[in-house]
Amino acid sequence: MESVNIYINDEPLTISSSQSFKALVDGQGVKIKSVALVCNSVLVPRAAWQERCCKEGDKIEIFSVVAGG
Repeated sequence: MESVNIYINDEPLTISSSQSFKALVDGQGVKIKSVALVCNSVLVPRAAWQERCCKEGDKIEIFSVVAGG
C-alpha cells in the first residue's frame, strides 16, 4: 500500500494513498456534520468526501462550524 504526505491544519501527516477525505475526517475524531473541509484552498462538498482521496502534498484545512451571533 502506497503512502502520501499531506498537511492537515499545517501539521504534516503520512497516510495511505487510498484514504478518502471522509476517513481522514473520521480519524480526526470530529463530528462530520459540524466541519467543513478545504483542500488546496478549495472547499470540498461533503457529498464528495467518500469518493475523493488524498494526494501527495495536499494541504487540508478542517474547520469546525460554530453557531453564534
